[in-house]
Parts: sequence; C-alpha cells; structure tokens
Amino acid sequence: MTDKELMETSIALEITRFQRDSLKDQIDQLTSQLQSTTQRAERAEARLHDTTVMLSNLSMQATAMIKMSSVSEVFIEGRAVLKLINPVFAPSKAVMKRPQ
Repeated sequence: MTDKELMETSIALEITRFQRDSLKDQIDQLTSQLQSTTQRAERAEARLHDTTVMLSNLSMQATAMIKMSSVSEVFIEGRAVLKLINPVFAPSKAVMKRPQ
C-alpha cells in the first residue's frame, strides 16, 4: 500500500469509529427515552383504569338512587298549576282501584 492509500484508509477508519461512537450514544439516548415513555404509558393506563372504575361506580350509584320529585309551573285555561315531575311515589294500578 502506498502512503496515500494508507492515509485514506486511516481517515476512513477514523470516520467509521466516530460514526460508531455517535450511533452508540444515539442508541443509549433512544433506549432511555423508550423506557421513560413506556413508564409514562403504564402510569397513564393505570390512571385511565382508575378513572373508568370511578365513573362506573358513579353511574351505578346514580341509577340506584331514588329520583327526587320536582315541579314545574304550567298554565291550564289561563291559570297557573304546578305539575309534579318524577313523583317519588307512583301508585300501582292495584292501589288506584277504588273499593266497591
């Protein structure tokens, strides 16, 4: 090999070593970033699960709760009348029958 070829080979080898070291550093950074992102995703998934359970419990409580009555004002033949909405006690047909 001539001096010129040795010099070119030496320079190419140095460039290759520099690139290798640079790529190793990049791999380490990406590995660290991946671990961090994975941990964040796991925490987010746990929080989502907890939130879903909480909302499920709230909706179950809301549907099991007795609905409160409310009133609204309606006008019948020009007179204000209170109309009962969602009555607490809605009598069954058996209770509504008049004794004979």
